[in-house]
Amino acid sequence: MIVYQQNLSQQASQCAQIIQQLIQQTQQSSNMYQQMLQQEQQNAAQLDQLAQKERQAVQTIQFVLQGHQTAIQQMQQAMQICSQLQQTAQQQPGLQSAGWPTAQSWQNQNLQPRQYQ
Repeated sequence: MIVYQQNLSQQASQCAQIIQQLIQQTQQSSNMYQQMLQQEQQNAAQLDQLAQKERQAVQTIQFVLQGHQTAIQQMQQAMQICSQLQQTAQQQPGLQSAGWPTAQSWQNQNLQPRQYQ
């Protein structure tokens, strides 16, 4: 019976040691996961900041493209005015010698704006 008690006592002691080792390993693992969590939170915050900057860049580019489209429309209107002026000049013989550029001369200088999608 004494041998049995000693054996049981040794096994209980070994069990406690194993459990203590498991607790330490689990705590080390938890510490490692805590560090990983903090790093991932930092990464997510940086990605959020980058995404915000990208959204701002998109808005800026869209604003610039709208400005270009407005400028193109205004230049097209100016070309129409030039064409109308040319037609008026052709109908009025006295205006021909005034030296106004013709719509053809404007087009020859490749001043027609491009269309952007």
